[in-house]
Amino acid sequence: MKNKKVNAARRFVLGVALLLAAMITDTATNADYAHAGSARLNAITRVVGLHEVKNRKTIQAMVGVNPARTPWCGAAVGYAVRKTGGKPPQGFNKAISWKSWGKPVSLKNAQAGDVVIFRFKRGYHVALFKGMAGNGKVAACGGNMSNRFKCSNYSARSVVAVRR
Repeated sequence: MKNKKVNAARRFVLGVALLLAAMITDTATNADYAHAGSARLNAITRVVGLHEVKNRKTIQAMVGVNPARTPWCGAAVGYAVRKTGGKPPQGFNKAISWKSWGKPVSLKNAQAGDVVIFRFKRGYHVALFKGMAGNGKVAACGGNMSNRFKCSNYSARSVVAVRR
C-alpha cells in the first residue's frame, strides 16, 4: 500500500512539474510565425508522456476537458495555440473544427508547429506538424494519441488539411 501511495505521489509531482514547465514557455507574436509554430510544438513536446488516466487532473487543468471521458486531441492543440498567444477556432475541442482555422498550407510547405488534420476510419484527429518522417509518413505531436501526449508518425495520405 505504501508503494502505491509513493508512486501516486511521484506521478502527481511529475505532472505538476511538467505543467509548470509548459506554463513558462516563451509566447510568440503573430508577426513571427516561425517562432509561433516552434513555440506551439514546444508547448506540446514539453508535456509528452502525460497519460490521460495517470495524469488526468493535470491534463484536465491544461486542456479544459476530462481526458478520460472526452476525445481531447483538439483541446490539446488549443492548449498549445493559447500558450503561444493564438486563438483556437470555435468548437476547438473537436478535431474537425481546426480545418477552417488559420490559413491553408500544402503538406509539402508545412512547417514545425503547423496544425495537421487527419482523417481515419473512426473520424478526425488533429496534432502539430513536427516534420516528414520518410516513407510517406508525417511526424506529428499532440494529445489523445494512445491516451497520452505523444509524437507519432502517420500516413501522409490521411492528411486532409494543414493550417498555419
